[in-house]
Amino acid sequence: MLTLLKKHQIEYIYKTYMVVDFPPDELKPLAHLLRMVEEGLCTYYALFDGSEVLSYFGLCVKDGFALVDYLAVNPEKRGQGIGSETLKLLKEAAGDNTILIECEDIAATEDEAEKIIRTRRINFYLRSGFTKTTAQAKLFGVDYVLLTYPEKSEAETKLGYETVYRAMLGDETYNKYMKL
Repeated sequence: MLTLLKKHQIEYIYKTYMVVDFPPDELKPLAHLLRMVEEGLCTYYALFDGSEVLSYFGLCVKDGFALVDYLAVNPEKRGQGIGSETLKLLKEAAGDNTILIECEDIAATEDEAEKIIRTRRINFYLRSGFTKTTAQAKLFGVDYVLLTYPEKSEAETKLGYETVYRAMLGDETYNKYMKL
């Protein structure tokens, strides 16, 4: 069952899963996530089987755009269709908003194992109906390719990312750490 997470649940998932599932240079501080929730900018969800976390994701919504802020499937549950089910639920949660997803750029690493992981991740989103755009971003030093659902132009994609990230980071931090 998909559950809209409360503060203590976000803290639990952050401390138990996010710190393992995401590299430190991609993980926002917990206080920042909770501030965005308090401000009404972001909501976080988890798919549970009883008390077991199967997957989780966040949506940060601004002016018709919904940025996926972390999405992961419990490593012990991968390969069982949970990721695909999670994306269906994510699309429902996003409503009529254009969904924006960022994936680490395959070309930005020399590590062959990492290239395989990044390729597999992007292909998963493509199979789920997302479109890889020509837009790219560099955020806090990490290179990303940008995907949308439904398909949007490069200009619309960039507008969406700028809109959501300016709301999330503020103009000063956005200007310093985000390059589209």
